[in-house]
Amino acid sequence: MKQSLTMIYRRLRSKKAIEILKLLKSRDINNYSSNLIYQKNKLLVVLDMAFSNISFYKSMQGHCDLKNLTYSEFCKIPVLTKDMVRDNPDALINQSYKKIDEVNKATSGGSTGEPLTFFRTNTQNIHGQAAYYYALELNKVDIFGKSIDLWGAERDMHSTHTSFNFKNFLNNRLTLNTFVMSDEIISRYIEQINSTKPIFIKAYVHSVYDMAKYINKNNIKIKCKPVIHCTTGPLYPEMRDEISKAFNNAHVYNFYGSREVSAIASEAHENEGMFVFYDNLFLEILDDDNQPVKKGEEGEIVITTLNNFYMPLIRYKIGDRAVKGDDLEFGTLKMDKVTGRTLGVIHKADGTKIDGQFFTTLFFAKPSIKSFQLIQKDINLLELNIVKNEPFNSDELEAVLNRIMTELPDIRIKVNFCERIDLTQTGKIMYVYSEL
Repeated sequence: MKQSLTMIYRRLRSKKAIEILKLLKSRDINNYSSNLIYQKNKLLVVLDMAFSNISFYKSMQGHCDLKNLTYSEFCKIPVLTKDMVRDNPDALINQSYKKIDEVNKATSGGSTGEPLTFFRTNTQNIHGQAAYYYALELNKVDIFGKSIDLWGAERDMHSTHTSFNFKNFLNNRLTLNTFVMSDEIISRYIEQINSTKPIFIKAYVHSVYDMAKYINKNNIKIKCKPVIHCTTGPLYPEMRDEISKAFNNAHVYNFYGSREVSAIASEAHENEGMFVFYDNLFLEILDDDNQPVKKGEEGEIVITTLNNFYMPLIRYKIGDRAVKGDDLEFGTLKMDKVTGRTLGVIHKADGTKIDGQFFTTLFFAKPSIKSFQLIQKDINLLELNIVKNEPFNSDELEAVLNRIMTELPDIRIKVNFCERIDLTQTGKIMYVYSEL
């Protein structure tokens, strides 16, 4: 009965998104050649609009041949940075756009710097929602089934008691706020999971990871086997294994999105890598010289939105890094993995960098360490915030510090013990980042 109500509600409320979902389901996510043609046609429409109506791009009209668009031609368009968006917002807007009532102002970032203000359209939001539904379908989840969100909002971050929410009721969903977590809160949430028995859990990756560690440490029995959708940060192998074990060897998949773009890519059941939502965006992975990387190489993610005709982001550096998972020359339709934020590297004095995953691997699965955050304050100083587990074994932390010092012999590490690691405004933990 409840699922039938959700089906009726969603089909009325999200009619356009479900129509797009049907189109996406009719296509093969692995058919790169067909999907690239589909994506390229949408890209041409966006570029034509931008060259004609947006001042920042009008000068490109005579320099980029849209009738015979090659990747080399496309690369004539300058890469767009967050600072450029902040400094030139009006120059990036389509002043001829008619449906102003369907434009929404939004912000993102701000976790290590100034937040970014941008505009999304209803059309973009609908395509993003369709892509999210498609990720569920790719992972064998009934989009109308019973679910739990381990989620939250900054405005109610200290509210951990659930109350009736009519929208959640219609969506067959229970939301549990995870902005603030403790053993007591986790224990209460586990009871609600066992009572609800969801088929699907959408979660901040660090929230469900903390819960999984608690479940496994205390040998708690979970009375269901939900599919686990992880987002807002990299899903490291150690985290995936811990989460799957806690939820009866559940299927755990990584979903990647952002405020600026909405849905970007997702893992799919029984498939390797992360598939780009080609209906929603065009994606490139570029090296430090803004040149495309090859298959298996890591670089910065650069995106072009395909459904925003008011403020399209074209060749926009989103601030994350990934490994290219296909050998396409015109963009990327598959990533091996999203490795983390551009800021998630530690810089060495000789100009080389150490990826953040090296450090996260040192800390994960350490019984004495509940959570951590490593911040590079300057080229010779790291600040390490540690949330201790009890009993705490200082030798375990000392071994980690010695391993870091082996790689960074000239650096000083300042250790702070704290009760919790602060989250960003979007609910993330930035485990490793540099302020340089």
